[in-house]
Amino acid sequence: MKNANILDFSQSDSLKNLLNLKSTCAVPVVFASGVFDLIHLGHLEYLQAARQLGGSLMVGVNSDSSARKLAKGPSRPFNNAEDRAMLIASLKCVDSVIIFDEDTPHQVLKELQPEIFVKGGDYSEEYLRNTDLVGLEHTTLKIIPLKTYYSSSYLIEKIVSAYCKKSC
Repeated sequence: MKNANILDFSQSDSLKNLLNLKSTCAVPVVFASGVFDLIHLGHLEYLQAARQLGGSLMVGVNSDSSARKLAKGPSRPFNNAEDRAMLIASLKCVDSVIIFDEDTPHQVLKELQPEIFVKGGDYSEEYLRNTDLVGLEHTTLKIIPLKTYYSSSYLIEKIVSAYCKKSC
């Protein structure tokens, strides 16, 4: 089975490659994004739900420097962007993966112009319209509710707690 294509949006020819990648996608194009540091069921269900909204799913993955700016913790991300992108690209619901270096995927969204943008329920519509979707009136926003107790941060807390019970 072939993995989805991966594009690093920070490369010099990224715009041309992004448009070429989009031209191979079935419409409507859905774009979802995230850090995806420690992949868990919440990520999988989020991406599967996003995929069901359109003809193809393009997923933005925060670069390492972008992920560090999101205050997920001083040692995050644990996995580098290339590894995280490869894991997301291996999911059968994903058609392509784009690594982006900005704080938000706004520049990718601006160039890509997907029909639908999907984010998790930890974001508000107001916030996303004022950051990621500024100037993108024709992109529909869908917010997918979070799966309770499924986040990389929660998983890390569980691991640390279990480890400390044994050795701290």
